[in-house]
Amino acid sequence: MANYCDSTYRITGEASELDALYELMTRLEKEKENGNWVGHIVTALNGEIPEHLYVRGWWDDLEREEDSISFHLESAWEPLYEAWDFICSKYESLSAYFIGEEPGCEVYLKRDHPEKGWFTDNYYLDICTPKEEYFHEYFTKIDDAFRYIEKITETNIITADDIEGLNSAWSEEHPDAYIYLHEFQEV
Repeated sequence: MANYCDSTYRITGEASELDALYELMTRLEKEKENGNWVGHIVTALNGEIPEHLYVRGWWDDLEREEDSISFHLESAWEPLYEAWDFICSKYESLSAYFIGEEPGCEVYLKRDHPEKGWFTDNYYLDICTPKEEYFHEYFTKIDDAFRYIEKITETNIITADDIEGLNSAWSEEHPDAYIYLHEFQEV
């Protein structure tokens, strides 16, 4: 069984090409069994799925916005950005931007639009305190994450090493306690 990756996508480009892709996606949703499978788009645009291309994913919440197409993507293991780059390459102006996370394999990836700033989160914080209190937050700046950890733990956090030290101290007395600070890698 695969670990599922949750991603949010936005496709940008010329309005006519956005309309064409949106129309294709909505038509596939209606016509095909498992119509929102990414492989259906690749097959419709290319005739077949290239051997190197991984397409194991399904979109939902498809919306045509003023300057983009947006949707949620659930895929196996990774955000499928190579598949969406391939799909966009079939049009002259389309580009894909996304943020995706698959916590089981610690996959945290994103590609943000330099001007739109749709996916500004750079860090994901996951905490289970020794008192079994759970906290999950996203941050743009690492210093904001450190301040948040300080507030929860009442411990001074200057660097990631301080987090590791706190993790070690917690795990000695409370093996289920943890602090994970993940950084989204830009691709």
